[in-house]
Amino acid sequence: MSETWDKVLKDVSPTTSQFKVLVYLAFRGPSQPSDISNETGIAPGTVRPALRTLLDKGYVAQQEDGSYRSLVPFTDVVSHLYAAQK
Repeated sequence: MSETWDKVLKDVSPTTSQFKVLVYLAFRGPSQPSDISNETGIAPGTVRPALRTLLDKGYVAQQEDGSYRSLVPFTDVVSHLYAAQK
């Protein structure tokens, strides 16, 4: 597991919207806030602050078109989920 993922797990609780948004972006790739809200069921008023916090923490990046992408590799998320199943 990477140092980045270890930091995420210490910094962002898995029960929060921030964590759910980050995992969504890691799996789906760059997405607009409205798409994140529509596909996850998380209210738009919750998605946008979560994205701002994740951006401030350095876990996501905003692209020129306004979409956001995870800076945490998809493989780190999968590795963590696989290890948790053991």
